[in-house]
Amino acid sequence: MPPGVALRARLLRLLVSKRVWGVAASALLVAAYPLCCGALGGRLVSSKLSAKLGVEVEYDKARAGWGSLSLWNLTIGPKTRPLLAIVKAEVSLSAAWGSGTLTLVSPRVDVQRGGPEDNTSALLRRLRKPSVRASGDKPASYPRVVLKQGSLRLEDAKSDLVLTVASFDGVWESSRRFSVMATEVDGRLGRHDNAPSFSADAVTAEGPLTGLRPHGFPQIAVEEGKVQFLPNLPLTGITGSLRPTPKGEDAVDIMFSGSYAGAKRSLWTATGKVKPTVDWSNIDGQVALRAERFSLDKIADVLPASVLEPENTEIDAAVEARFDGRRVALTGKLDVAGLSISHQKLAAEPVLGAGFTLRFDAAVDRDKRRLNLGFLEGKIGSLTARLAGSVELPAGVFRFKNGRELKVVPKIDLSLRVPRARCAKILASIPAPLVPSLQGFALQGQFEADVHAKIDFADLDALALGGKVGIDGCQVVRAPAEILALAGPESLLQTVEVPPPPSGGREDELFTFSVGPDNPDFVPFENISPYLIAAIMTTEDSGFFKHRGWVSPQFKTALQRNIAGGGFRLGASSITMQMVKNVILGREKTLSRKFQELFLAWYVEKLLSKERILELYFNAIEFGPRLYGIGAAARHYFGKTPADLTPLEAAFFSSILPSPKRRYAHYCRGVLSPQWEKYLRRILSRMHERGRLDEEEFTIAMASTLSFDRTEMTLTEKQCMDWVRRITARPGPEPEPEADGQ
Repeated sequence: MPPGVALRARLLRLLVSKRVWGVAASALLVAAYPLCCGALGGRLVSSKLSAKLGVEVEYDKARAGWGSLSLWNLTIGPKTRPLLAIVKAEVSLSAAWGSGTLTLVSPRVDVQRGGPEDNTSALLRRLRKPSVRASGDKPASYPRVVLKQGSLRLEDAKSDLVLTVASFDGVWESSRRFSVMATEVDGRLGRHDNAPSFSADAVTAEGPLTGLRPHGFPQIAVEEGKVQFLPNLPLTGITGSLRPTPKGEDAVDIMFSGSYAGAKRSLWTATGKVKPTVDWSNIDGQVALRAERFSLDKIADVLPASVLEPENTEIDAAVEARFDGRRVALTGKLDVAGLSISHQKLAAEPVLGAGFTLRFDAAVDRDKRRLNLGFLEGKIGSLTARLAGSVELPAGVFRFKNGRELKVVPKIDLSLRVPRARCAKILASIPAPLVPSLQGFALQGQFEADVHAKIDFADLDALALGGKVGIDGCQVVRAPAEILALAGPESLLQTVEVPPPPSGGREDELFTFSVGPDNPDFVPFENISPYLIAAIMTTEDSGFFKHRGWVSPQFKTALQRNIAGGGFRLGASSITMQMVKNVILGREKTLSRKFQELFLAWYVEKLLSKERILELYFNAIEFGPRLYGIGAAARHYFGKTPADLTPLEAAFFSSILPSPKRRYAHYCRGVLSPQWEKYLRRILSRMHERGRLDEEEFTIAMASTLSFDRTEMTLTEKQCMDWVRRITARPGPEPEPEADGQ
């Protein structure tokens, strides 16, 4: 081979060898780049973010691409509760220097503002603080942020706001604009079950940015929203928007429409203009809510069954809210015409075609958690009632005697006034089904009332009830024959529901008996033991011979105990009211019955003597299952007449009221429990203290022992106890009542 040819061959082999090594080195560099540069880029991006935000930034792994960097499981914020957790963050390489795009896939935002786990306040203060830079430096720049399939939970301890968003997408362009589309939005203003709440199928928000911060107020649109201020009447189908007003006003125009309780047709509008702070914790401006007159058949599919003939019922309402910082002033009206309603707790018969008007003027102080009620005025016909005062709900814990807790300690100061009006017109204004037992009364004169209540749950001993009910300004010029018959000698027929007998079924039965001479067990007043009268007055109505139907201190004592006990067990009924309930009204528990009871107790006190009232009372009330009247009761329990009852036996009869069925268990067992023995002695002691037993009678009574007569007992103890449990259907121990005479 010529020398030149050999030299060229050697050079070619050397060149080929270097190309091979170059390709190998390039391949190795390409393989290592995503890992090496990814780790380096991850540390660079996380440290830069941490420095700018002032919070911890961590990630699991990083990988670089040509011109981009991806981080997995990126978290921003405290380790105990990160503000932001992102499944994948993809950063264009220029984004690390303030340009390019940052794409966040499945970001989970968890905002806790206030409280021990606050992960947001420090970051917000840092973002709001102007950047310090040298003269001539360019403003800080940030990458374009794209959000995909994110979720949100926000808890603000200051405003009690809890907000969740199931899914959102958005774009955040620094110093330009942002837009967010959220679906399945839910929120609540408070932690208790009945706190105001809101939700929406979709919410969109967009607006300008200064750096990363929204500038001014965004434009917000809502689709199929729901707001629940009242437990049984949510505002639904809400569609509309909040839009920034023209430049210079720094406020938001409100334009929404919607319906009620899921009805399809739009039935109300809300319009107004407000100027809120960025976090909406303080607001200035006003909003008007208007519900034009409509008939209830428009929402018939969501009405309760108690509302009858909704097509004949019309509603017209308007509310105006005026915001001033942390205070809200509310005025409004509600007109209802042609309402027909049937509810077992309202009245025994349906109320048809009723109409009424409500007006109110109130203010809410959000910082003091206080409602100042200028007035809440209701009017039905010629009857007008006006409620005024305040309700405050300071934070704290109130513990009821039954163990339940209330997370606030209410303070209530309210007054109710009924302006002077003719008695006849007031009675005629009340729908007849609400006062069936008052039909046939004719009245003259003028009525007015002014009563007040002041209740501090933290100091129930200071509870105050007072005022005046001017019922004595009315005179009865005509009364129904069945009421006048109370004063006559004829027997009065009574029909009551009684439990089934021990050997029978499980359905209550109707039982008819007479109060009067036709009943062989009827006992005239003069044949009733004075000890029984004294015992009943001690436990039921100490001032019976002094009052004229009811006594205000009785209501006060019952209210104190009901609040402390966490329920309304004590009814504050005088003996006269109990007689009216049992002899005239029947035993159904409705609001209308209570009103009639008060009126009839007042009239009965004018019509009858105290002795006649007691005579009717003792011969009509229940003393045990299927056992009515003191004549039958004295024979059944003790085998004697009512005239022969001893002080201890009289104390027993007073002790079993007002739960004679349940307390029949004492007779089933044949002996009293030690607890009930002590209770009877306490009744005797109270009778003695109030001069209803002299020293000798008291001494003998305290030394005596109660003995039941078992002649009429046909059941074993177990059969009798099983019967009591079945007909009362109230498991658990019976709380011991107080022998206070109310």
